[in-house]
Amino acid sequence: MAGLAVLLAGAVAGQAYERELNSRSLRDAYFLGKDNTFRSEQFLKDYGQTFPAPEEGVHVERIEMVTPFKEMVNRARTALDGYNPVQAEAEYQRQAPLLAVRVTLNLTPSYPAHSPFTVPIFIGPIYLRSPDFWQELDYHLVQAGEISPVSLRGEPFYSCAVGGPCWLAGATVTLVYDPERVASRPTRFIILTPDGQRVEAEFDLAKLR
Repeated sequence: MAGLAVLLAGAVAGQAYERELNSRSLRDAYFLGKDNTFRSEQFLKDYGQTFPAPEEGVHVERIEMVTPFKEMVNRARTALDGYNPVQAEAEYQRQAPLLAVRVTLNLTPSYPAHSPFTVPIFIGPIYLRSPDFWQELDYHLVQAGEISPVSLRGEPFYSCAVGGPCWLAGATVTLVYDPERVASRPTRFIILTPDGQRVEAEFDLAKLR
């Protein structure tokens, strides 16, 4: 147990962002992912920022920085029983994660899944919002200059009434970056929405592992 505590303490202490993970880093990530104490919670909270809902427009609820180390922590957290450090390292060798930013978007009453109902309700068409609405927003990762992602994808999610229809509720957007182009330094991620909002999150990659 003493050895495990040392590994976890080292993982949480906050080292510079690692573009590539060695065997020790992979073991640190594995044990941190399997830990259920405050150490794991402390580690995770530094990688994401949550924002309140705006008075109007789409709600940028959360912006999360996912480093290669954090992704390996996530893999260990969600792995089935029997997953071990040797498997974690083998998985990394097969599919080493890149740096990513994950954004959670929620629709709101002023930015809904459908156009407002007419009165009476049966008169006039109802237009459904496209599940690709996330493409209407602009996403920018900025250090000394702006860094372009190598891929950008969005996954819509839905809210369903009991025994009733399902409506578009939001989307999760993932932007993947080449770690070699992202330095271990303070980083800003900026989102510009079609309704005029500017939402910014700051992460110091010199302190995140």
